[in-house]
Parts: sequence; C-alpha cells; structure tokens
Amino acid sequence: MYKHTYRELISKLPVSQEDVDFFAKMPFARPYLDKSSSYEPVPFVTRYDKGDLSDKFFNKAINSKDTVPRVLAFMRKEYSLQSPPADNEGSDQSQGLEEPHFVAFCQLESGVSGYINTTHGGVLAALLDETLGLCAETYRVFVSEEQEHLLTARLEVSYHSPVPTPSVIVIKTWVKRKEDRKWFLEAHILDHEGSLKVTAKSLYIRLRSPL
Repeated sequence: MYKHTYRELISKLPVSQEDVDFFAKMPFARPYLDKSSSYEPVPFVTRYDKGDLSDKFFNKAINSKDTVPRVLAFMRKEYSLQSPPADNEGSDQSQGLEEPHFVAFCQLESGVSGYINTTHGGVLAALLDETLGLCAETYRVFVSEEQEHLLTARLEVSYHSPVPTPSVIVIKTWVKRKEDRKWFLEAHILDHEGSLKVTAKSLYIRLRSPL
C-alpha cells in the first residue's frame, strides 16, 4: 500500500521496463528515452493500485490488454523557475509551443473503441484530463512548490480527426499560465506521424490555504 505524497510516488513507484522497451522501438518516442533527452520516465501514478479505492478507472477498468495496456510518462528533468510563458510565447516550432512539461505515450486497443476501429471520444477526454492533472501536479510539486492541491474546474476538448484502434498516441501537456489560484493548461494528442488529433484546454483551481 502506497501512502505517500506525489513527490514520493514519483520516486518510489517503478517504471515498467517492458513499457520502456515497447515504446523505445517507436521512432516518435525514442528521442524521449535518449541519454541526451531533457526528459526522464516517471510513473503514471494513477495506473498503480495504491491499496485503496482511488483511481480504479485508470488502474483497473482501462488497464488491460484489450483497452490501454501500456502507458509511459515523462517529466522534464529541469524546469525553469520562471513563470509559465504567455500563450504567444514558446520555442516548439511544430505547434507554436514550448517543450511540453509532461508527456504520456499510450497504447490503445479495440476495447476502447466507440465507432468501429475508432477510439471513443470519452476515453480520449479521460486520458487528457488525467494527463493534464498529472502535469499540473508535477509542476506544482517540482516547480512552484505550492502546498495546496489543484482540482479540475473546466475541460474543453476539440476533436480534429478520429484516433484509430489499435494505435499508439502521445499526449503533450503544458502549464500555460497562472493567475492567483487559477491554473490554465493545454494538451495535444498526436499520432505516431505527428498529426494533431485532439486538443484540450483546462482550468485548475488551487485549493485555498487553511487559515
């Protein structure tokens, strides 16, 4: 049973070597695993059974060979301690954004299909919500070092083209800006060819500090 903070979970939970080996064979994932990469593999913590009733949707319902059998997450090794950039700033020329703060590769199988051979939009929204939440939590713990947790207040998802099953996708997430207790994040889902499939914008609210 894991009864630890998020920082401790990131350091204590194991990253599956089988998942690393699986995604390392894919050209669009391989750069994140290079020794020179600015990212490091980290556990996608809600995929783990922590000995209680939390996260059952991610660690049980869609954690099977027929649904989402593999997820490999990455966080930036070094974060800038400056405020997140404004929406019109950044250095990622392909999407007009800076390097993602948190990245997750996901293997999708037929068990998450809605329309035939097509990933259900609700599953994609759930994957976006969860990855954005882990991005916010990672940024909160390792960059801002704020003590109060964040809760989802709004999630806006735009579907650009169908995501086939089976397939492998990458979810890239960013903390775009903070305004007092409001955190604004963004996410993109891309396929193995780099085509943009889904985008999302989310608002997280930081809980008030206790008096």
